[in-house]
Amino acid sequence: MKSKATNLIEKRDKLSAEITKYWNIINVENVVNRNYKRNYDLKALFDTIKSLSEQRVMIKMKSLALNLGFKNFNDLPKDCIQFDIFRLCELQELKVRLGKVKTLNPKLKIAKGKKNLNKVEALTSNWIKARIDELNLEIINVKKRISDFNESAELDDTVPMAIAA
Repeated sequence: MKSKATNLIEKRDKLSAEITKYWNIINVENVVNRNYKRNYDLKALFDTIKSLSEQRVMIKMKSLALNLGFKNFNDLPKDCIQFDIFRLCELQELKVRLGKVKTLNPKLKIAKGKKNLNKVEALTSNWIKARIDELNLEIINVKKRISDFNESAELDDTVPMAIAA
């Protein structure tokens, strides 16, 4: 299947808009009044965001290939590390956005008891911390691959004739 740069940009922008929409829903619906009926399963929505983020990485890779003048996505070198660089950005964004989700104060929940609070949460601080810990492990692995690549990669940086003219 062939893709034009404008189509890839459009897909990337749609993915970004959808991811932002889902983060906004999570931020609004996580801590709500006890009698509020949520419209979404926030844990499933987080999984959807992760999936959309992976799709956005692939779209960015395809755009990069086009911008570098490749006509076939499979022509990218096997040792191309850019996928990991884009993935690292997405993982770090997930971590930051997840860390900004408001939760109930755990000390308040213990002091008053969950049943005595007038607010409820879908994503607890413990659940969020566990997801952040998982993301941190992925981030460490991706950073290691990037670091290993950077330690061994070399470039003959002689200015090509096409650019020097």
